[in-house]
Amino acid sequence: MKFYYSPGACSLASHIALEEAGADFDAIKVDLSKHETEDGEDFYAISPRGYVPAIDTEETGLLTEIPAVLTYISDRFDMSPKGADYYKMLEWIGFVGSEIHGAYHPLFGDASEAEKDAAREKLTKKYELATQLHEGGDWLVGDGPTVADNYLFVTTLWAGKMKVDLPEAVKSYRARNLERESVRRAMAAEGLR
Repeated sequence: MKFYYSPGACSLASHIALEEAGADFDAIKVDLSKHETEDGEDFYAISPRGYVPAIDTEETGLLTEIPAVLTYISDRFDMSPKGADYYKMLEWIGFVGSEIHGAYHPLFGDASEAEKDAAREKLTKKYELATQLHEGGDWLVGDGPTVADNYLFVTTLWAGKMKVDLPEAVKSYRARNLERESVRRAMAAEGLR
């Protein structure tokens, strides 16, 4: 399996899942500013969408889009919760992708300071909503972390860099995730620790 990532990008969520699974994979770093792999290959030639994560397996061929990649890893390595919790995990992946990840767009781009301030305010409200929806457990679904936790966690790392105010419960959640061995390994592999 080939896994394409960019350090600290949303692909970190998939990297954590692969570490958690104990998967055998080749991690290939992508410079998204140049759309080149660390070996100088044109990333658009590998993945026409030009962004990460992307995985290439014998089973799926090239698979992109974080909801698909996270769900594939979770299912492939028997890490998915069962029953209603499976659908709750998918619900959280959708919420993080549409409501939180997407709201970071102005902070990653060339937005004005007013637009960035509005994005920060919106994100703080989305994290407050996540706290309400979370209902106080340690993890988003069930008794342990799922790939949805990986995704939300990565966005909390961005919050620190982008000066987004997080509710105390989300700060505690981030700290809890930083203690996970799979998180530590993935972050170290990406040069983030």
